[in-house]
Amino acid sequence: MQFTLITFAALLAVAFAVPTAYPAGAEDIVARAPQVAAETAAMTDANGNVVAFDPAGVVVSGV
Repeated sequence: MQFTLITFAALLAVAFAVPTAYPAGAEDIVARAPQVAAETAAMTDANGNVVAFDPAGVVVSGV
């Protein structure tokens, strides 16, 4: 009996925790990052933007 009550209370809590509707404009909440093909090397710049990796711009010093 106690297990049944605890299980029912847990399932009821999950049912109330599920959002019923997304707010208008919810698609604007997610930041739209520039798309880089998954087959190419990518990195982020100082501002957190995704940019394609350019090995020609890499400077190796001391070699």
